[in-house]
Amino acid sequence: MCLQRKKKKKSFLLNFMADLALAGLRWAASPIVNELLTKASAYLSVDMVREIQRLEATVLPQFELVIQAAQKSPHRGILEAWLRRLKEAYYDAEDLLDEHEYNVLEGNAKSEKSLLLGEHGSSSTATTVMKPFHAAMSRARNLLPQNRRLISKMDELKAILTEAQQLRDLLGLPHGNTVEWPAAAPTSVPTTTSLPTSKVFGRDRDRDRIVDFLLGKTTTAEASSAKYSGLAIVGLGGMGKSTLAQYVYNDKRIEECFDIRMWVCISRKLDVHRHTREIIESAKKGECPRVDNLDTLQCKLRDILQESQKFLLVLDDVWFEKSHNETEWELFLAPLVSKQSGRKVLVTSRSKTLPAAICCEQEHVIHLKNMDDTEFLALFKHHAFSGAEIKDQLLRTKLEDTAVEIAKRLGQCPLAAKVLGSRLCRKKDIAEWKAALKIGDLSDPFTSLLWSYEKLDPRLQRCFLYCSLFPKGHRYDPNQLVHLWVAEGFVGSCNLSRRTLEEAGMDYFNDMVSGSFFQLVSQMYCDSYYVMHDILHDFAESLSREDCFRLEDDNVTEIPCTVRHLSVHVQSMQKHKQIICKLYHLRTIICIDPLMDGPSDIFDGMLRNQRKLRVLSLSFYSSSKLPESIGELKHLRYLNLIRTLVSELPTSLCTLYHLQLLWLNHMVENLPDKLCNLRKLRHLGAYVNDFAI
Repeated sequence: MCLQRKKKKKSFLLNFMADLALAGLRWAASPIVNELLTKASAYLSVDMVREIQRLEATVLPQFELVIQAAQKSPHRGILEAWLRRLKEAYYDAEDLLDEHEYNVLEGNAKSEKSLLLGEHGSSSTATTVMKPFHAAMSRARNLLPQNRRLISKMDELKAILTEAQQLRDLLGLPHGNTVEWPAAAPTSVPTTTSLPTSKVFGRDRDRDRIVDFLLGKTTTAEASSAKYSGLAIVGLGGMGKSTLAQYVYNDKRIEECFDIRMWVCISRKLDVHRHTREIIESAKKGECPRVDNLDTLQCKLRDILQESQKFLLVLDDVWFEKSHNETEWELFLAPLVSKQSGRKVLVTSRSKTLPAAICCEQEHVIHLKNMDDTEFLALFKHHAFSGAEIKDQLLRTKLEDTAVEIAKRLGQCPLAAKVLGSRLCRKKDIAEWKAALKIGDLSDPFTSLLWSYEKLDPRLQRCFLYCSLFPKGHRYDPNQLVHLWVAEGFVGSCNLSRRTLEEAGMDYFNDMVSGSFFQLVSQMYCDSYYVMHDILHDFAESLSREDCFRLEDDNVTEIPCTVRHLSVHVQSMQKHKQIICKLYHLRTIICIDPLMDGPSDIFDGMLRNQRKLRVLSLSFYSSSKLPESIGELKHLRYLNLIRTLVSELPTSLCTLYHLQLLWLNHMVENLPDKLCNLRKLRHLGAYVNDFAI
């Protein structure tokens, strides 16, 4: 019997991993492809346009039906290979179309007459009259050698799309049948007051116990040792440790007692330098400027804490094993040591073993237990029944009964209850809820997350997967994230609704917040910021392995050649220059606090290889000038130089005709003369650090 269970579990895991692999590819065979084809039609011959229109009418609507059938058949491998080739062809076609449009923009920039008749036309009549002329000229440009590649790639993409018909015949599916994709992201989302409130269920007793400890007087032993008092919340992933800590952190009694409250997410690996800076930022409610010297950072932190009578530091998601280095933790927490009383540290962790430096006695460890069944059901229903009231009482009763059955199968995991409940809330249809009951092992959080993810619009799926590019515990700023999504081309066109891409992107974000994919944590820098649960982050990472990569370890020697989005957080860029330069398809480089040694040579070499970059966000780039080679990045849409020492911009910057966003630091005093050529530039800003060290 035990052997059978092991075989069954192994089979489930293998099937589930295969499902994850497919889920990460499915967006490529979605209406997103239609948008690319429609966009390309303006530059293609009449005959090819007709072929594309035929594909859009006959083949593309059957994609979802083919995928659903092949996923459950022996031909699953063929489906996966087809989706992978389709995704690569999509990327290549998009890049070539982008180059074609760049050439058009470049021509317009060199012709003042074209500019006047384009975006700033003197009259709508003139623009209307010129449209056929521009279309004819666009098609004439196809005769140029550099644009024949676009036609060739569109032919290749068209051939791969047509293979769906062969796969359909192989599966024995009838012609003409279709299945709808998940509903598109809404054009408008209600204000956040309609979103489920951050209500906490079944944790009042635990909260009061923690608050009592934090408000308690410092013992004589603690005072004499100049130490702080530590308390830990320990439990499995998804149990609600961080939620309970936030419940305590935002309690009015805590707000009134402590002069300074700080919240830092450690997640997996302690980085003394980075996490010290994050404590400073949390304490000062502002961004900490570049400081390479740890001693200087820690002196600043010690000065901040000395100014307060009492402070509370929350270290969320601490990972520690007996084999880990205690010395690092002692160094990290050294600035907290003081003869002043009222210094408290609250820790959340999956591990029962904690660093000795946290000063947490065994009796001050709260082992989080499962919620009461009644409270857990209340949590699930809170998310599943939020929003508009159900007036049909018979339907309400049926959904209530089904909710009870679903809750029983969720394995007492609050995260699964939130995500699945939030997704079911979108469609209060008994058939949909019954379908949720048929999902495999709902006690495994990944199972319910996969089902909820597959219900997302394909555009939102891409946006969600992109978030794995940031480290665990990352503070997501909605506006910054939306700017990145827009630059990457994830946000659909808004021509009909007359809304900006940023407004549509914010709808995407709010949609995911209401689906519990993001959680509001606190206010920083006068704005709200959000976090993603560790399990959700793991889930996003497992789906995006081929496209997104976080370079966080100096021992990394290889990065998959398929990677298109890269974030960097290492001590030495020199060590990784060669493997990064091999990523010829790279679209994104986001530097998260790297110390870039010898930056000018390294960076210039990287730019000459990464010609397809759309997003470039630099942190701690120590050179005063960007290399002229920046102008060769024809696809670049997003350039962030805020946390750099750049004070001079090269003239080649004015040839980045696709550039949408340019963020500068306070040291840039002059802008290039021809910056007005960047007709697509939508956001230009300069930022100053809130405080200095």
